[in-house]
Amino acid sequence: MKNVHLSQEAFEDLKDIFTALITWKKGALELEHALQYVDDIEKQCYSIGYKTYHSKATYAAHKLFGDKVYKYRRNSTTTWYIIYKIDNFQNIIITKIISNYKTIES
Repeated sequence: MKNVHLSQEAFEDLKDIFTALITWKKGALELEHALQYVDDIEKQCYSIGYKTYHSKATYAAHKLFGDKVYKYRRNSTTTWYIIYKIDNFQNIIITKIISNYKTIES
């Protein structure tokens, strides 16, 4: 297993996701459900340390933050892209968490 670290920006992304979930005009989630949702994303982040294959980032919007991406398909309409880098010591540094809704194809 490789060490996984979340950057300050990735932590901010998780907080922003939580805020968006509990204030969503189309159907805000209850506090407990929103906490679990964000916790699920965070668990996916740490699971990257166990992966042996690391996909290259392909979208220009992702490449701004790192050269690797892990896709977490939450449901049939939502995919979370966890963008990261692997440093010289083989640590995984998660730099950005972004949804398919905010990813623009290039």
